[in-house]
Amino acid sequence: MTDAVPAPAAVAPGPVARELRRHAVVVAVVAVWMALGWALRADGNTYLLMGIPLLWLFQRLVAQRPLAELWFAQPGRFALPWWGWLVAATFMILPIHDLATWENPGWAVRLWLVAAAIGAIPLAWSLARATGPQWREIGLGVAFAGSAGLLTLLLTFFLRSHPDRSALDRLLEGLRSFVLYVPVCFMIEEVFFRGGLDSYLTRGGLRSPWLSAFFLSALWGWWHLPIVPLAADHRAAQLLTLVVTLPLVHGGVGALLSYFWRRSGILLAPVAAHAFIDAVRNALQ
Repeated sequence: MTDAVPAPAAVAPGPVARELRRHAVVVAVVAVWMALGWALRADGNTYLLMGIPLLWLFQRLVAQRPLAELWFAQPGRFALPWWGWLVAATFMILPIHDLATWENPGWAVRLWLVAAAIGAIPLAWSLARATGPQWREIGLGVAFAGSAGLLTLLLTFFLRSHPDRSALDRLLEGLRSFVLYVPVCFMIEEVFFRGGLDSYLTRGGLRSPWLSAFFLSALWGWWHLPIVPLAADHRAAQLLTLVVTLPLVHGGVGALLSYFWRRSGILLAPVAAHAFIDAVRNALQ
């Protein structure tokens, strides 16, 4: 009787195949989020909030990593000194005040403000844990990524008409926005794209780190499509224009955000730069 031929041993995929698989997974995750946004016709706040359960599912089921790694490359044990709790409470004041005083803001705005209040805790943890070298990367991130975003915003400001507001009014709006956006970025958008997806992409190494950063940033640009308002006329032409311009606008800034997240290992680096850019945008509007 002829012996059975043994089955060939399974061959583990090589590093290139694993890297391509990670990129494909990231595309699929962003595509699911965008599809939900279009299907539900979500407004901006609702669309952002969808990322919270999606990120939890991604981190637990796909990346299979601790949730704390969304904020720190090496999270360690949660510990917050007394002054850290004071910082967290301070950053909670504005979202809780808005939550209590705004009339009929809608459930999406309420949940956004709740996310901002909760995000004050990982923000305070980050401030308590940040080392000297990490503070240097945080400062460089705001300087380089913030400057890149600022140039785009200023160009748009001078090319378009805008309300006539005093410099003090714009400054106060910018400061208010920054105080809200820093903690909320620990819960939405920045934590998803840098803390979740970028960490997943880089795990196991990359052949071209900058290319992967631009790739993720292009996805980040296209991710905005479901919430970009389109005029009733020429919707197809506008959509085609956005498909081309959004990754270009977000590519450089997003790549820098990924760069400083990877260098610092602390999400506060890209969060501070992102919050600064959005605060300036609100001040200029």
